[in-house]
Amino acid sequence: MKVVGVETIQIAEYPAMLFLQIHTDEGVIGLGENCVGIGVVEEFIHESIAPRLLGKDPLAITSIHEVLHQDFLGFQGSGVAVRAASSIDIALWDILGKVTKQPLHQLLGGKVRDRIRAYNTCAGSAYAKGSSNIDRSRKAQVGEVQNGEYEDLVGFLKRPAELVASLKEMGFTAMKIWPFDEAAVRSGGQTISNQDLREGVAIMEAARSADKNFDIMLEMHSLWSAPAATRIARAVEDLDLFWIEDALRHESTEALIRFKNSHRIPVTVGETTGTRWDYLRLLSSRAVDHLMLDPGWVGGITEARAVIALASTYGVPVAPHDCTGPVVLTVGTHLGVAFPNIELQEMVRAYYYGWYQVVVTVLPEYKDGFITPPNTPGIGTELHPDLKKRSDVTTRWSKLG
Repeated sequence: MKVVGVETIQIAEYPAMLFLQIHTDEGVIGLGENCVGIGVVEEFIHESIAPRLLGKDPLAITSIHEVLHQDFLGFQGSGVAVRAASSIDIALWDILGKVTKQPLHQLLGGKVRDRIRAYNTCAGSAYAKGSSNIDRSRKAQVGEVQNGEYEDLVGFLKRPAELVASLKEMGFTAMKIWPFDEAAVRSGGQTISNQDLREGVAIMEAARSADKNFDIMLEMHSLWSAPAATRIARAVEDLDLFWIEDALRHESTEALIRFKNSHRIPVTVGETTGTRWDYLRLLSSRAVDHLMLDPGWVGGITEARAVIALASTYGVPVAPHDCTGPVVLTVGTHLGVAFPNIELQEMVRAYYYGWYQVVVTVLPEYKDGFITPPNTPGIGTELHPDLKKRSDVTTRWSKLG
């Protein structure tokens, strides 16, 4: 078997998303995905990776992974090179599962549990249509009309107690919100005014008052300086938060350690961290209490396995990220049932019951606060057969010969 084609697919309605299919000479197709900065990611896939991949055995996953990581100095952090290789790696694992007729979680060693607890990230229907986190958040916070079934970003900003009740009705026991982002836009993240602090804290307090046992995560999107982040954390540290996430950029280990030691809230980092080497720095310095990883940004499934194993040696639980796309959600759910130190799977109900349904054929099953991966070979999902009929879909190919 050999790779004969690399195809990328973009959907104009969702400008942050890039889907990828690896085609083989035996007709087996592997599916991958990436999110944010997709123009340069697509270019890197076709100009730099495809020439090295075409003609190769797609089942030689480790060999391909090592070649890509050794060939490019860009394989640090979660930049373009790592994101491009991540989508390739995911598609190769999908091919392996289809060839061996095994679901991804079986390829990873089999299940340690049948399902994984899910928490809802409170984005809305328009959030996926922004090109950046700031753009996405501002769409709701400046009042852009949204018409989806689950407008949870508006919900946590305007009606946090009602949002908690709505999530509980669906079985959720945890949610993630980011009420301070617009304040960071105004100040550049260097300071936070008393008024902005009070308004953000009021949202957090209303959510906590709705249910003392409901788990709440505070997302900070790496927008803040250390003093401002510390001020926010101290203002909400009596609300028994599950974690505070990405308050600072993860590159400064010393700043993260100082921040972690300045308050009592558990700290999580890692959504945009790339490769095991960056995670080793965070773990060995004791800068985090929880880790996040995104299979589409960390280096793919191959690198995700290494990070999860590394975290287990430090006794740190891992939570796969998803506020991206249906392929990453499905991969994360497979990881969640295959590794004992994975604690949670992120999902976005506005996406899950919205645009995910029209892009792919199968999703992990959500029920009563837990999510279960498909049990079919490979990742267990495909691009919807009608997707390429859309007028806003464009494709690009690199072919052997």
